[in-house]
Amino acid sequence: MSAHPTHIEATIGDDPGEIAPVRDAVHDLARRAGYGQRAHDLALAINELLANAQEHGAAPIRLVADVGPDDGVHVEVSDSGAGFDWGEAVREHPPAPDSRRGRGLWIVRQLVDHVTVERNGHDSTRVRVHMEQAA
Repeated sequence: MSAHPTHIEATIGDDPGEIAPVRDAVHDLARRAGYGQRAHDLALAINELLANAQEHGAAPIRLVADVGPDDGVHVEVSDSGAGFDWGEAVREHPPAPDSRRGRGLWIVRQLVDHVTVERNGHDSTRVRVHMEQAA
């Protein structure tokens, strides 16, 4: 691995302790690429996605992150679970304060520039996020 990688791949299981090293690696990737405070935003978004994949999906959970000189940071998180109803999970407004669920993907949408979710049949879900570098 080079001193300043522009690509990260990681596979984790269902142990929440596996999230921090992957989250930190993505944070470092974005920070070294000049994303400043947005690197922290990306790290929080990735933490939410990995935690969601562990809670609602199934291992193995795979992350691929790339940073390009002109097209931002792209991160993909995929798992082997049955997925979820994207229409029910995405909201324009945050869930009610007394709601017990539904904040994770809403938070992710606030922190990154683009989010897409792809459900592949009944056996996998892929979430892609993209973050532009602040001008």
